[in-house]
Amino acid sequence: MNKALVLPFVVLFFLAGYRSANGQRISLFKSIPVDARSFTVDELGNAYVIRKDNTLLRYNEKGDSTGFYKTVLNGELAFVDATNPLRILGYFPGYFKIILLDRMLSLKNEMDLRKLHIANASTIASSADGNVWVYDRFNARLKKIDEQLNVIQQSNDLRQELQMVPTPVFMTERDWKVYLCDTSRGVFIFDRYGNYVNMIPILHIAYLQLQGSKLIYRKDDSLYSWDTEKVKEERMPLPLRDTKILNATLTRDMLYVLYEGELVLYSVSED
Repeated sequence: MNKALVLPFVVLFFLAGYRSANGQRISLFKSIPVDARSFTVDELGNAYVIRKDNTLLRYNEKGDSTGFYKTVLNGELAFVDATNPLRILGYFPGYFKIILLDRMLSLKNEMDLRKLHIANASTIASSADGNVWVYDRFNARLKKIDEQLNVIQQSNDLRQELQMVPTPVFMTERDWKVYLCDTSRGVFIFDRYGNYVNMIPILHIAYLQLQGSKLIYRKDDSLYSWDTEKVKEERMPLPLRDTKILNATLTRDMLYVLYEGELVLYSVSED
């Protein structure tokens, strides 16, 4: 269980300084002007923001800029996986290339999936063992590969096993399970070897966090928690501003919300 992502669910209203029923205080901490497409957060509280000009920016939990990366060689940077803050993955679907960045956001390696004859990988994810999960949509298989482009594990042909072809837009691994988010079908779950386990029919999920038995995801202006053990969903309204919410994440003591034109940090305290 990732302790850095453990936060009891509280109701958040648009007023900064709101005190929840369990005594937690949600306060506006910092607003960072940034024209971004998406972002993610690592276990240390660093936010990785992909600007619309293709620059990857990193901010620490105080909102200070601590690094950046940019390239114009591989098309649009569509996705960043910061599960391991010492080994950041970036994916360029237009060129089917994965980049590996170190903790300074310097380029360590580049993986060309076309060398594996994977020309339709819709999403990728970092694995805890230092490898990379890739969803090969053309062959309908989930594959784990190493940096030398060797296939280590792969699922069965999902067209035969599921009688459908998942079209995931997001993937993540937690506690040796892989979660594929298909916005029109739900969340497909696989084990550490790429074997299909089950599917949770929650729709319209484009980004996912795991907190123990809970799946955390955003829909419109709220975060939701789906408890896989209790089979129960809870809703948490997000702070509202004048612009559209693009994404939101929770860490131990911070709430990050990406609006159009700004990333806003809210502190969560027990006072």
